[in-house]
Amino acid sequence: MQFALEGRPEIPPLEAALVRHIVSARFEDLDAETVDAACRTLLWATATAVAGSAAEGSDAVVRFITEQGGHQQATVIGTGLKAPKSAAAFANAVFAKAHEYEDKYWLDNAGGFAIGFAVAPAVMAAAEASGGISGKDVLTAIAVGVDLQARLLSAIRGELSPVWTPWNSTYLFCNYGVTIAVGKVLGLNEEQMLDALGLIHAQACGNFQGQMEGVLGIRMQGGFAVRNAFTAVQLARNGISGARQFLSGRFGFYKLHFPSHTVDYDSIIDGLGENFLGRRLGFKGYPCGVVAHPVLDAVRQLRPNFKLEQLEALHVEGSPTLYIMSEPLERRLNPHNGIDAQFSLPWVIACTLRDGTLKLNHFDNQLVHSPELVGLAHKVTIDRQEGRESVTVEVRLKDGSVLQSKPVAYCSGHPDNPVTTEAMVQVFRDHLKMAAKPIDANKGEELIRRFIRIEEIADVRGIFEGV
Repeated sequence: MQFALEGRPEIPPLEAALVRHIVSARFEDLDAETVDAACRTLLWATATAVAGSAAEGSDAVVRFITEQGGHQQATVIGTGLKAPKSAAAFANAVFAKAHEYEDKYWLDNAGGFAIGFAVAPAVMAAAEASGGISGKDVLTAIAVGVDLQARLLSAIRGELSPVWTPWNSTYLFCNYGVTIAVGKVLGLNEEQMLDALGLIHAQACGNFQGQMEGVLGIRMQGGFAVRNAFTAVQLARNGISGARQFLSGRFGFYKLHFPSHTVDYDSIIDGLGENFLGRRLGFKGYPCGVVAHPVLDAVRQLRPNFKLEQLEALHVEGSPTLYIMSEPLERRLNPHNGIDAQFSLPWVIACTLRDGTLKLNHFDNQLVHSPELVGLAHKVTIDRQEGRESVTVEVRLKDGSVLQSKPVAYCSGHPDNPVTTEAMVQVFRDHLKMAAKPIDANKGEELIRRFIRIEEIADVRGIFEGV
């Protein structure tokens, strides 16, 4: 069955069902777990953006958006500045991804893709600029955007890592999730929402090449998705039409980007409005590429059982997705800069071996040349095994003895091994002093309280007031 929007040709059933759901969804439709998940998504994206505001390259992002001029509509997190809503959202998404400390929607035990780091800052910037948007509206938009982006991801049958596709699905799919969420919070009607999604289809992209080369451009892709989404929504509000069959058409999303994959179209709308997949969003336990996380958990299992000077070699066995952080091998063993190090499995293992955990300061551009850490990284070997669903680490000591970790399937931050809200709040507190414009502890505590209680706020315009 198809339906027609006024003055427009018939709309395919899949796209029709999606826009109807997006526009009609209300806060009252969300269960308590979904509301809590949306709140945690917003809290984490803001906390990581605060620290990311002072990351390498973030000052250049601020200069870029300042040069564009325009109305001071929304907060550029961690800087004390305001900018046009799309520019602020662009910067905040870049900041939230800068330290590789974002959320993940896990497709399996081996890895997943980020969603909330782009969706949540975009919704906040749109709401702050518009005025009259309640905390409940914000949470609803985040819940709907995250859910549908996760559904679009989950519909693909087959692997999405660079072993099988050149597309970086974190950035590619964020174009759609952010468009949905921003269009929702700004009150698009069905026809406008359909146009906005058709217009984002004309812009969507995202690839792994910057990650392979260790360039700042990798994290800009989240900002590009946000910028593109605001463009699509604003054009749709002004009557520009977009492709209607953006998912199901001959040149729709899946046939364009994933022509070799099978797609379960029915799963996109199965349980729509009842089962919000944002409940399954996880929040990283370590600030690095997510495929390393089960490995680091396994390393930390073994680390108390030997002294560093006893270490002869360390061997990792895991899934093919470890490719993302183990190839090209020479580059991963000898990272050129902090960005390289974020995606180097040998490097993050070396840091964890030496210091017992992994922190933001391990990605300092000077530290990556540390002879001690480089030497430890060169002791690491990696075996990627088809069909493997867990990670194990084997440590061989100089006396010939061998230590074997227990298999790690659900790493720290996975929804089946979640980070607590209390731990997330502590990360937020830790990041306050790391902002480009450090935030006073008392003001930071008030900001945290506002985000935790955002459901009670009638108009979110003042949420960053005094910060």
